[in-house]
Amino acid sequence: MSSQPRGIKFNDSETTRFLELYSMEKVLYDPSLKEYRDRDLRAAAAKRISHELNIPGFGPKEVISKFKNLRSSFCQELKKISDSARSGKGTDDIYKPKVFWFDQMNSFIHPFVQQRPTQLNLNIHKIIKRKIEPEPSTSKNKKSIRDHEVGFMTSAIDKLHAIKKRASQVATNKDDSYDNFGKYIASMLRIIGPPTAI
Repeated sequence: MSSQPRGIKFNDSETTRFLELYSMEKVLYDPSLKEYRDRDLRAAAAKRISHELNIPGFGPKEVISKFKNLRSSFCQELKKISDSARSGKGTDDIYKPKVFWFDQMNSFIHPFVQQRPTQLNLNIHKIIKRKIEPEPSTSKNKKSIRDHEVGFMTSAIDKLHAIKKRASQVATNKDDSYDNFGKYIASMLRIIGPPTAI
């Protein structure tokens, strides 16, 4: 079921204008603001956007739904970039977003979606930690295999901590979208490591 009213489809210029207006309303997407938790302020911001767009049937609720849809697509594009970088492809072969509005949205929302992978990394860390707790072994051979697995898992946890640290640093920097994208690609290349990254 579509969350956008039937019959309302944005053309390219309307999408560009929508994102321009949304980017000016930080209360709608910046959780570090104390106003972010104020429903009335958020509703007023959505109302300003719908009023400015002046599209019949596109009110404050539709503003929020439209942005959720765009944000979801944006996150899918980020995942494709990440998967492409992790696959060991050359820099020229790394996935390039297909949606025309990607750079515009990236310029203001990227620091705030960086926090999600960090939470995911913490969850992975908890799962791995549970798996490496020692179990009673019946033979010397099993013990050596277990030690090897523990070493591998510990190394994986260390790498996840490094990724978490890099993601949080990127999230707190006030760089523009080009800086953030460059740092993101650099962090992916560090994970891949030489010689594949080169």
